[in-house]
Amino acid sequence: MRIWVTRTEPGASRLSRRLTCAGHAVLNAPVLNIEATSNVAPTGCFDFVLFVSSHAVERAFATGWGPALSPGVAAGIGRSAEIALHRRGIRTRLCGVADAAAVTRALVTPPPRTLVVKGEGGRDVVQNWVRSHGASAAEWDVYRRVPAKPVLDDERIDAIVAASGDGLREIAEIWFAGGRGGSVHLLVPSSRVAGLAVACGFDNAVVTAGAADDAVVAALLKLREG
Repeated sequence: MRIWVTRTEPGASRLSRRLTCAGHAVLNAPVLNIEATSNVAPTGCFDFVLFVSSHAVERAFATGWGPALSPGVAAGIGRSAEIALHRRGIRTRLCGVADAAAVTRALVTPPPRTLVVKGEGGRDVVQNWVRSHGASAAEWDVYRRVPAKPVLDDERIDAIVAASGDGLREIAEIWFAGGRGGSVHLLVPSSRVAGLAVACGFDNAVVTAGAADDAVVAALLKLREG
């Protein structure tokens, strides 16, 4: 199968290598780039610091953030965020949380003060849940996503890997501008993004078991065997 990997780097290259080893032909062409912001971290100590992605971890540490500045427990959404924290010697409170809803289920009750480290325009599921319980939630936007605008040739694409709602909108603009149809296999990490895919004109969305590389590889294996 010929797979278009649209994720941001470095995840796009990592997944592309996995897919190549699994026997797929890969077009590695991210639709979004990650750009650092100049926002400084909120002051004060936090009982719980949540990093929504590996980008959030990388950008926070690049600004000089460290556990000494906020000695509360940390956690990351997704395996890549967990790995990025572990590399820096940060022990995470939650393990294996794939999305924001999983964080709220795992915590049960919110800590008194939470800091969510994220990208501009990111979802506010955890923050709203924390505040609805009378606790405090601060946000630190450490990066923004900017369109990369890759150019697709007329080559055959059998499946597209989408990582987010923002990325999906860019994918749709590029895909349909070339006169292509909506029946291509579109791998998405959640039912929410699948709904956005339908709204954008795709009619063959495949929801994987999260956004992890293993989940994408497994889903493509099923497609190939099917």
